[in-house]
Amino acid sequence: MYSKDEAKSLRKEFWTTFGVYMKKYNKVYQAKVRWVNYNTKVKDIYFRLEVDKKKAFFSFDLQHKDDGLRELFYEQFTELKAVITDSFEDELTWEQQYETPYGINSRIYTELEGVSVFNKNDWATIFPFLERNIVSAHDFWEDFGEIFKNLEG
Repeated sequence: MYSKDEAKSLRKEFWTTFGVYMKKYNKVYQAKVRWVNYNTKVKDIYFRLEVDKKKAFFSFDLQHKDDGLRELFYEQFTELKAVITDSFEDELTWEQQYETPYGINSRIYTELEGVSVFNKNDWATIFPFLERNIVSAHDFWEDFGEIFKNLEG
């Protein structure tokens, strides 16, 4: 078991190492993309990368406080479901409503179970999982993000 400081340090090392791992895409996209804190430029739509002691996780999170607006955005994602599904190697789970301590959100996600941020041997499995999902999301967003930006306006 790790102390709080050791766990924090290991998480920081994980995300720093992942950031270095993803630098190869700077040339591909001819820009520096902030993969871990991806900016969709649409209020309350987030691409999440998470890793804990049991799993790695990628999601599209729709966190609009207004239920009608969140449902509208989720509906737009479902209209593009075939495109999204074809873009991702990993199977996605679609949840129109899931409860958080902060309220109801919508989430489209995939996860890799049986890996831990605290086991450096797992990083070689986690990095490609996160990479293929965030890159797929980025490519999708490059093609279709404008639709969501227009919905917002």
